[in-house]
Amino acid sequence: MDKEGNLEPQYTGTEIIGSQSSGSCYGPASHEISITQVNSVEESISLEVSKENEVNWGLTTSVDVTASAMFLGTGVEITMGVSIGAGGAVTMGSSETKETTSINEKEHGQVTEFAVPGAGILFGIVDRYEIDQSAVPVKMHMICPDGHNETVDSTMALKQVSFGAAHFWSLTGQFTKDACRKNRDLPQCVENVRKNFANFVGQRAAIEDAFEKCFADGKGDFKRV
Repeated sequence: MDKEGNLEPQYTGTEIIGSQSSGSCYGPASHEISITQVNSVEESISLEVSKENEVNWGLTTSVDVTASAMFLGTGVEITMGVSIGAGGAVTMGSSETKETTSINEKEHGQVTEFAVPGAGILFGIVDRYEIDQSAVPVKMHMICPDGHNETVDSTMALKQVSFGAAHFWSLTGQFTKDACRKNRDLPQCVENVRKNFANFVGQRAAIEDAFEKCFADGKGDFKRV
């Protein structure tokens, strides 16, 4: 892939890979939330050559596509091979499950403390990055049936998904005593936020907005830790 390909990954949002919540309208006391296990995520690369491409696939037995221009910002050269049939769109790709594994609570887990009456959510998160380019310059190294090799300049559509390192993010808030006396089920609102965003991919502000509503209208206030 040529340097003009502009393959810098773009941040597209935060992905939730684990969550726990807790809360109570009784207190004062101290509560803890902990996460010791989070889900895995899958990183993938997909390359596609359209059928309109000038290469005669019917006369080509195999193709290697070499990506060598600061691929994903690393500068590493990557080669992907594929066997081609006659005609039609040609797609090649790979995917890899990136295990975030089980986290040992004493060594690598996360614990968040907060005061009750109140409630909180602890998320395991990763930042998601994507490349979605429709015409990336590439060099295709082809082996023809008569045995000779040929290299041609072409373009490919490329889609790639990658993730940053897993880390933690928490939201906690306190309810007023008066609000809790009127409604002992206030912590359920926070649990509903956790459930609604359990498989979320997007901007954290959307979660904060939903969390804030649980403490709105004089029920309490919240802070991000």
